[in-house]
Amino acid sequence: MSTLTMGKQSRLNIGGKRTARGNSRKRRKPANPLLTRERSPRRLAGAGRFMVRMVMLSLALSVVAVLGVGLLYGYRYITVHPYFDLKDIRVAGNDRLSYEDILKSAKVELGLNCLNMNVGEVKNRLDANPWIDSVTVRRELPNRLLIDVREKVPAFWVRQGDGLYFADAEGRVIAPMHPGEQASLPILSVAENLPDGPEVLTGILKKMADQQTPFTQAQTAWIKLTSAHELEIYLDSAAGGKGLTVKLSMDRWEVQLERLKVVWRDLMRRNEFNDAAIIAASGDKIWIQKREHPAAG
Repeated sequence: MSTLTMGKQSRLNIGGKRTARGNSRKRRKPANPLLTRERSPRRLAGAGRFMVRMVMLSLALSVVAVLGVGLLYGYRYITVHPYFDLKDIRVAGNDRLSYEDILKSAKVELGLNCLNMNVGEVKNRLDANPWIDSVTVRRELPNRLLIDVREKVPAFWVRQGDGLYFADAEGRVIAPMHPGEQASLPILSVAENLPDGPEVLTGILKKMADQQTPFTQAQTAWIKLTSAHELEIYLDSAAGGKGLTVKLSMDRWEVQLERLKVVWRDLMRRNEFNDAAIIAASGDKIWIQKREHPAAG
């Protein structure tokens, strides 16, 4: 006879497996009361630092605003104060343009406030003048303006349409010639598609200025750069006032000029120079074409 005894500590085990109800869930550890107590003072300290930063930022912005208003008021004050009014405007480097022409182009005059004036705009207005090649503008506080210009130098007259224009040593047009203007310049004619034309022009003008040619620029009536790549110079007072044409090749004009000078001196020595109408260089030779004298009646 079997007897089953159940006590308070006994558990019924069916199938040989032991179950522990409630053991599968992990129990949460209770919060540490010490850590919970420490968080509240740290939060208060962080909030305090944030408030201090906001107050400092507000003070800084207030100071910047006050300084900005003060600077603006000060700038307006000094830009109308008579202490900075222009009392001296000095111009240097001008020859063709008068002092009044420079001030008119620059749009400046005595009495303007030196600080309220835009120096860059003054320079731009002067650069727009066709006779000014370059210019520097600077102010000397409290009341002086200095303008230093470099003018373009006319070397030729150029015909365009019905008008006559001044041109520089490279043949670039400067400005139209107005009634009443006087100058003794040769007339320039340049064929199209001559990329070496400006170099030839500046070279022959320099030779004339350095007295390395048997003729001067004052004797020159016109200069042509032809489509045949020739340099033609007409002298209206070289051969006894009868006129003389000199022809050189553009690619060898310097070498040919030296040979022409030898022939020129030889013609002068033999008193035959006035009979020459054209002196032309071709290759390594110099050709002379004599004048046609009218037949005796």
